[in-house]
Amino acid sequence: MGKKTLWIAVVCALFLASCAGRAVQPSAGRASDFDGSVRQGTALMERGDYGKAAGEFRAALAFRQDSFRTHNLLGLCYLYQKEYDRAREEFVKSTALDPTFAKAYNNLAAVYSIKAQYDKAEQSYKKALELVPNMVAANYSLGILLTNLGRGEEGSVYISRGVALDPDFLEKNKDSTLTFSSQSFDAKEMYFACAKAYAAAGNLEKTVDYLNKARKSGFSEWRRILTEKEFEKFREEQKVKDFLKIEE
Repeated sequence: MGKKTLWIAVVCALFLASCAGRAVQPSAGRASDFDGSVRQGTALMERGDYGKAAGEFRAALAFRQDSFRTHNLLGLCYLYQKEYDRAREEFVKSTALDPTFAKAYNNLAAVYSIKAQYDKAEQSYKKALELVPNMVAANYSLGILLTNLGRGEEGSVYISRGVALDPDFLEKNKDSTLTFSSQSFDAKEMYFACAKAYAAAGNLEKTVDYLNKARKSGFSEWRRILTEKEFEKFREEQKVKDFLKIEE
């Protein structure tokens, strides 16, 4: 992995959950058409056909422009197709229609991260977490963002929260992880930060796994294992001590 590429867990909200909850329609026929388009769009998203799914969501919005969940779904389609400006527009519409819809803020933060608008990304992640403190994706993503912006201590707090909520989240969502490039981001520091969080949680297997990921990405500051408190439990474990030998 190149130095400028970061595999960051800005995992988009689960679109099936986003389909729940709609207002009563003035016309049964129009409601049926709206629901049918949303169902078809969701099925197409599940198959990875984001272009056709976007068409279905646009058709649904022709019946209900006020559906904040459908704007979010359409934004996800554009996000997966790397149409970032269109994605941002839909997520902004979603949050304007329902300022309490945390998933849209999380997805909006993903767009800002990809576009290297890091201040806006941080604000949007924090808004999502203000609304839903236990949102796993937002905790991981904000932690990784802050860590790679040189705010490691603050970032570790959020990564640790993500690990506590779901230690397998990054592995389970590999297919949904987006990649973006920036000179400001460095994968090796991200992996080392994750290793710290797993060490603090007492998970030796994942600590070693992420130390290996850091090594493969070019991490070399192994003496930090001796100085950073998160590794205290595992400093005498041979699998962890082996990383110290790399620096010798």
